[in-house]
Amino acid sequence: MALSHDHMLSATGIDPFAGPPASRFHDPAEHLDFARPLTDRFLPYDTRSDRQLLAAAREDDSPLERERALWEFADRTGPDALGLVDEIIREETSRDVRQGALWLALKLAGTASAETLANYTDDVDPEVADWARVLLGDVSGEAVSRVYTTALVEETGYFDQTVPLVISGNIIVQLPGVGAARAVLSPLWFDSILGRVLACTNTDTIRTDLTVEKELDAFHEDGSAHYEIFPFRGHSVEYEGKLLEHNYMSDTIRPYYPSGLVEVGEAIDSPVSLLRIALTHLADQDEYEIIGDGPRADRVRAAEFPFVKSVRGRFYGFAATNLEAAMEAGIVQAGHVQLANPSDPVAGPATNTKMYGTFRGKAGDYTSADAFTLNAIKCHGRPDGSIDTVTGGAELGR
Repeated sequence: MALSHDHMLSATGIDPFAGPPASRFHDPAEHLDFARPLTDRFLPYDTRSDRQLLAAAREDDSPLERERALWEFADRTGPDALGLVDEIIREETSRDVRQGALWLALKLAGTASAETLANYTDDVDPEVADWARVLLGDVSGEAVSRVYTTALVEETGYFDQTVPLVISGNIIVQLPGVGAARAVLSPLWFDSILGRVLACTNTDTIRTDLTVEKELDAFHEDGSAHYEIFPFRGHSVEYEGKLLEHNYMSDTIRPYYPSGLVEVGEAIDSPVSLLRIALTHLADQDEYEIIGDGPRADRVRAAEFPFVKSVRGRFYGFAATNLEAAMEAGIVQAGHVQLANPSDPVAGPATNTKMYGTFRGKAGDYTSADAFTLNAIKCHGRPDGSIDTVTGGAELGR
């Protein structure tokens, strides 16, 4: 599929692969990035051979481990891994691994991934097909129709829309006596360590307010989850093509466990700051039929831009990784990593990790309704950042 630069500009007004103007980098100081280091050439956290990674990507019993091996191999190999990624999308049985691999194809090859993505726009799995269409639209800059034509909105819960984010990235961790090492975080590995991230918004305040839920599923012995809620505030810039660029910050007091393990021992209060930049593609009024009965549905239907169709962005922050626990377990697991503040008198000395990466999300069908289910996944927090684990976010906020 040949991509025209003119076409890339025509649909959204934003060229998805155009970098900043070269004049911006006349001063070498501009080469520095708050999130990403100048180089990725650090000691590898994963010391498996390429052959071992290939075997794990194809044969491991765990979807998480198959995905983790695939993303590690692709990080080492670059665009030459596109054929393997396509093979995994075709043969893989896990929806999550397949969706993540579609994104990995784009990350590896940019515009050259268009043919691979186009192969899956009519996939038998509607969510895989919808992700392929979103990513193909980002690659081409052209409007690509979505799988669903209607959107369902529920009156319960605190938010008009809740979008689970798919997150990938890197962690740079300082190993005592060794130096800095880099680990590649595939989406499922990220979720297992730091929790599934749910981005929650209301139509009236999306330009300034965002609430993020972090869920570590089945974290407790009784199978219940561990939740953390982060209110983000900031501002947005609107571009043609129904695009909003958001700059958000969260600055909260979090429980930090000096034991190095989440929910083990007494916690102290510690300030944590997180920064997030995102570009959202909004639905136009009357672009989709919005189904629902009540004041929320009426408000969403009346909005100029009723919901987020898709979002892409970047994040970074600091964390404390319990290396001793990770070494004992053989892998970094849930509870080993805590968001932390390097300036805190207690958490600071243990803050040995920098996290950075990218994320994606989209309106999707999360209840097999054959429609966008805008807020079917209930957030366990409120817009002000307070947590609500009693009602599960499902009974209040009408």
